[in-house]
Amino acid sequence: MPHPIRRSVPSLTALVAFEAAGRRENFTLAAAELGVSQAAVSRQISALEADLGVALFTRANRSVRLTVGGKSLHDAVKDGFDGIADAVSQLRGAHVDLTVSVSVAFGHFCLLPILSSFRATAPQIGVRIISEDDWRAPHDRTIDMAIRYGRPPFDGMSIVGSLIETIVPVCAPDIASKLRGVSIDDLIRQTDVALIESNAPEPSWLNWSQWMSQSGLGRKTVQAGLNFTSYSDAAYAAMAGQGVILGWIGVLDRPLADGRLVELDLPRLTPEERHYALVPERRQPSRAVDAFARWFREGAFQQA
Repeated sequence: MPHPIRRSVPSLTALVAFEAAGRRENFTLAAAELGVSQAAVSRQISALEADLGVALFTRANRSVRLTVGGKSLHDAVKDGFDGIADAVSQLRGAHVDLTVSVSVAFGHFCLLPILSSFRATAPQIGVRIISEDDWRAPHDRTIDMAIRYGRPPFDGMSIVGSLIETIVPVCAPDIASKLRGVSIDDLIRQTDVALIESNAPEPSWLNWSQWMSQSGLGRKTVQAGLNFTSYSDAAYAAMAGQGVILGWIGVLDRPLADGRLVELDLPRLTPEERHYALVPERRQPSRAVDAFARWFREGAFQQA
C-alpha cells in the first residue's frame, strides 16, 4: 500500500513553483528563479489550486498575493523545504570546504572552464559552486564567497578582488561577415538579423537601449527580436547564428578566443560596474576562502 503522504501531498514540482511564487509574490520572477517560463509557473499554480479546491493567490493586474489559505500552505511548504535544505547542507558539509555563489553565466563561461587550475593549486579543498541568478549570498549562511557583477558597496560583503568588464556587440563569425562595416543605426534597422536580449542576471546589466545611451549613441528605444530568460541561452543563440548580443567580454572571453563569437566594429563600453569577488563580513574568512581569493587575484582572470 502506498504511504498516505503520497495520496495527500500534491506534486512536488507544483509545490516548488508555489513556494517561489508565494515568496516573491510574482509569477514572472518565480519563473526566472526556477529557469522556466511564466506560463509554466501559472499552470502549476492553477493545477495545485484545482487539486486543493481553493484559491491560493488573489490576482490583480500584474500582482499576486497569497490568500489566507495560501499563506498557511506557504508557511508549511517553506518550513519543509528549509528543513530539507538544512539536512542536505549538513550532509554536504562533511565534504565541502568552500561554497562559492556565482551567476549562471559567469559560472558557465568563466569559472567552470578554469576551475581545475584552482583544484591543482589546492587539491585538498573541497569546492561547491552554486550557480544562481537570484542572489541570496549575503543572507545565506552556507555561502563562503560570491562573485557578482555590480557597483560597491555590497550589503554585508567585503571585496577581495575584481574583474574589469567591457561591453560590445558580438555575434557568430558568419553574421559578423554579413554585418561588416554597418553602423549602429544600420544594425537596428536590420530585419534578417535579430538583436538578442535576456533577463538580466544582475540588476545593473544593460539592455540594448541602455548600452546605446551610455555609449553616447543617442537615447533610442531598441526592441530586441529574440529574448531569453538566461544570458547563457542568449549567448548560445548568438553562437548559433541567431543574431547579435551585447557581449560582456570578461564573461565571454573563451567563446571569443576560440572564434565562436566575434566582436562587431562598434563602440566598446567600459562600465563602472565590475565582477567582484566578495566574502561575508559576518565571519573571519577560512583558509579555503583565502586560497580561492588569492587564486582569483593572482591571474585566474584579468584583474583590476
